[in-house]
Amino acid sequence: MELLNEIITKILLGISHNHLVDMGVVVILTTTLVFIDASQRVAIEVLRYNLDNSRKNTVVNCLTTLLWYGWGRGTYTNEHGESKRYLMSERLRGDLLVKLCIQYPAWMLLSIIFVSLPDIPIPTTELFADQVFAFVFMAIPFLSECWSILENLREIVEDDLIDFGKWYGRMIEIVKVWRGNG
Repeated sequence: MELLNEIITKILLGISHNHLVDMGVVVILTTTLVFIDASQRVAIEVLRYNLDNSRKNTVVNCLTTLLWYGWGRGTYTNEHGESKRYLMSERLRGDLLVKLCIQYPAWMLLSIIFVSLPDIPIPTTELFADQVFAFVFMAIPFLSECWSILENLREIVEDDLIDFGKWYGRMIEIVKVWRGNG
């Protein structure tokens, strides 16, 4: 027990205030991106429910799907003949739990451990290997969420869940009317 206390004390004394502030910023940004990612996943499930059940993706249909229909089983069946659940996605809940409770705290802990190591200079640079690794480990959750958001956007576009051409045309019309030449 004494050895464990000594190790923890050594690690905590090796962390600078700047690194803790950087970690706080990364945690706040990552939390924001997790919220955006989860919102995108819910929106994808709503759009997919409407598509699979031959409903147009109008504002009213999306709202009723989000508030009522999407929580039940749709008429779409998979290759095993089972009807699909959309918003009650076990994968969405499981992924969020693993990310927030296991993966991201582990990356932050690795960052803390590496920043508390003795400085290991990288030849011909002013950088230290321990600080570079600590920064990379700290940035992994943030970058992971960025990639997840991009994957969600790609899924929306590739599966034609939203007709972006139609939305772009509407936005151009709104801008023209607003400017007075529409």
